[in-house]
Amino acid sequence: MTKREIIDSRFESLGGEDSEPDVLAAMLDNAPGLFYLIDRNLRFRRWNSAFEKFSEYGPAEIEAMSPLELFEPKFHDQVMAAMNEVFEDGQTTLEAPLTAKSGRVRHYSYVGRRVTIAGEVMIAGSGVDITKLKNTQREYARQAKQLNHLAANVPGVIYQLRLDQESGRISMPFASAKLFDVLGVHHSDVAENAQSLLEKIVERDQERIQWAIDVSAQQMTPFREQFRILSHNADREQAEWVEVEASPERQDDGSIVWHGFARLVTARHRMEDELNRLAYNDPLTGLPNRLYLGLILEERITEASLSGHGLALLHLNLDNFKEINDIWGHSAGDRLLLALSKRLTEIVGKRGRIGRLGGDEFLILLQGKRARKTACELAQSLCKAMDTPLASPGHEVRVTSSVGISLFPDDGQNAEDLLRHADAALHQAKDQGPSSWALYSPELTAAVMARRYLETELRAAVEREEIQVALQPIVDLHTRKPVGYEALARWHHQSDGWIDPEQFIELAEQRGLVAQLGEQVYAQAMRAMAKEKRPGVLAINVAPMQLRDPQFAHRLVQIATDSGFSPARIEVEITERAFMQNPDKHPSQLQALRDHDIRAVIDDFGTGYSSLAYLGELPIQGLKIDRIFVKDVDTNTKNAAIIKAMVTLADALGISVVAEGIQTDAEVATLRALGCVLGQGWYFGRADLITETTQLEKT
Repeated sequence: MTKREIIDSRFESLGGEDSEPDVLAAMLDNAPGLFYLIDRNLRFRRWNSAFEKFSEYGPAEIEAMSPLELFEPKFHDQVMAAMNEVFEDGQTTLEAPLTAKSGRVRHYSYVGRRVTIAGEVMIAGSGVDITKLKNTQREYARQAKQLNHLAANVPGVIYQLRLDQESGRISMPFASAKLFDVLGVHHSDVAENAQSLLEKIVERDQERIQWAIDVSAQQMTPFREQFRILSHNADREQAEWVEVEASPERQDDGSIVWHGFARLVTARHRMEDELNRLAYNDPLTGLPNRLYLGLILEERITEASLSGHGLALLHLNLDNFKEINDIWGHSAGDRLLLALSKRLTEIVGKRGRIGRLGGDEFLILLQGKRARKTACELAQSLCKAMDTPLASPGHEVRVTSSVGISLFPDDGQNAEDLLRHADAALHQAKDQGPSSWALYSPELTAAVMARRYLETELRAAVEREEIQVALQPIVDLHTRKPVGYEALARWHHQSDGWIDPEQFIELAEQRGLVAQLGEQVYAQAMRAMAKEKRPGVLAINVAPMQLRDPQFAHRLVQIATDSGFSPARIEVEITERAFMQNPDKHPSQLQALRDHDIRAVIDDFGTGYSSLAYLGELPIQGLKIDRIFVKDVDTNTKNAAIIKAMVTLADALGISVVAEGIQTDAEVATLRALGCVLGQGWYFGRADLITETTQLEKT
C-alpha cells in the first residue's frame, strides 16, 4: 500500500460508527494544533479537543455550523476558495484569523488535504496558531518602516559597505534613500560592486581613503574621513565634500561589513575656508594679514635656521597716505591701497611673500643665500615704482614710500626682534626723505625707543593739560600795531626741557592726539585773549582730521562761548596741501564755520600743489604767504615777484594776505612796497607765553 492509502485507511477507521478511538485519534486529540474533517456539504464530521477548546463551541454546535461561521465575512471568499481547491486539486494552504464564539480572534495557518473515508471525499485539515508570529512580523514591519523613514529623513545616507577578503571586491549591500543625493550614485549601481563609487572620489583623496579602509580592515577599528567626490561633468573645483563614519564587523564567512553614515559637508568646508580667509587674509587686498604674516615669518625663520640661508624682512610704509585719507576720504584711500597692493605684488613677484600689516603698511619676506643683496635691490625698485603716479577717479595721485629692512640672523633671532628692527629701519628711511630705504643698525633701536618715549610723555602731557600756549602778534605793516594773534602750542617737558613744536605736533597727528591737544590750545588762547582784552582776531591751526569731525564747528563755538570770546574773532588756518589736494570736495565743516562768521585761511601758501585755478572757488577769506618767500625778499627778486603776484591775486579775489616769518626791517619795507598789509614774525617780537599752563593752576 502507498503512504496515501495507509492514511486514508486510518481515517476510514475513524469514520466507522461503532469504532473506538484508536491510537491515531488519541494522538490528534492531544496535538497542540487544530484538526478537523469537513465533508462536501461543508459540515464538520470530526475534530479534536483543541478545536473545541479554541472555538468555544460544543459538539452539537460544531456539527450544525458551517466552517465559514468561524471567520469574519471579509474572509469568506478566501476560505471558500481554499476548500474548493482541496476538493479539486487535492490540497491547499491558507492563513486567516479564526474567530471564537466569544469573539476572540487568533491567527492560524491551515493545511488541507483531500481524503476518502468510507468512500466519502472529505477535507482533512490542521491549523497551527501563528498569532505570535504574525505579531512579531507586524512589529518587525513597523520597526523596519520606522527605520526606513528615519533613514530617509536624516541629513545623510546610512549604508553598509562589504569587503570580500578573498576577491578584494567591495560592494554596498544596503543604502538608505539619500545615497544619490550624497554620493551621486544609485544603489542598484553599487549593490554588487562599489568600485564606480570609489572612482568618483577626487584622485588626490583616493589614496588616503583606501589607506583608511585598509587600516580599519586590518585592525577592526572605526574610521572617520572627509573627501571630495565629483558629480557628473564637474571638475575638482566643483567637487562636493563628503564626511563618512564607519565601524567594521567581521562576518562568519570572513568578509568585513562596515556600518556607516555619510553626509555632505561642502557648506561647512566653504564656511571654514571663509573663516580662515577672514582670519588670515586682509579683507581689502586679499593679502596675508598681520596674524598670517607672523605665522609665515616663524616658519621662514625655522627654515632659514635649518638651511643656513639668510632671511630679509622689508617693512614698507606710504609717506603721505594719511593726507589722502584726510582730504579724499577712506573710500578713495581704500581704492588706492588696492591698486598699490597689486603693483607691489607685481614687483615682488616670486622673489618673496608680501602681506599687509594694516593701514598703509606692508611686509615682504625674502629668503635665500643672497637675501641681503636681493632685499636692497627690491627696496630700491619698490621706492622707484611706488613714486610713479596712480590713476584715481578724477585725480592722478603720486604716493611715495619708505622701506626699512632687517636681516636674519644678523638683526634678530626671532620674529618679534626682526619686526621691531625693520620698523626702526623704516623710521630711519622716513627721516631721510620720501622714497628712501634703510637697513637696520643697532643705533636705530635707541631712536625708536626715544620716539616711543616721546609719544608716551606727550600722551601724559595732553591728559594733564600741560601743553602751553604762546600768542604771536599779527601786525599792520604800516602802523606796526597788532591786529590779531596766532595761537602756538608749546611744550616744556619737566626733564627734557622745551620740545620742538614741529616734532610733537607731527607726533600728535600720527597718534590721534591732535584734536584733544588742539582744543586745549584753543581754550587757553581764547581765555587769554578775553581776559587780557587783546585786540583783533585769534588765528588757530586746525588739522585736516579735525575738520572731518562733524561736531568740530559746534565744539569750537562752544569753547569760545565758555571762554567769553566771540566766535566771529576766530580765524581757522589750514595748510595749503589740505585744501588743494581735493578742492572740489572741501570739508563740509568749512561751511559750518562760515555760518558762525569764523574765517578760513590758507596757511603756508605757495608751498603746496598748483592751486591758483581753484583759489577763487574755495570758501576762504585769507591766505598766509610762507616764510620761504619772505626770507630775503628785499634782495631776492624772484621771491619779490612771486609775492607781488600773490598780493595782486588776493586783492582781486577780495581776500586778506599775511606775510609770515618777517625778521628784518628791510623785509618789512619791501613787503609794504609790494602791497602786503599784514605780517608776523620775530621782527615784531617772539611769541609770548601766556601764564595759564595747567589745569591744576586753574583750580
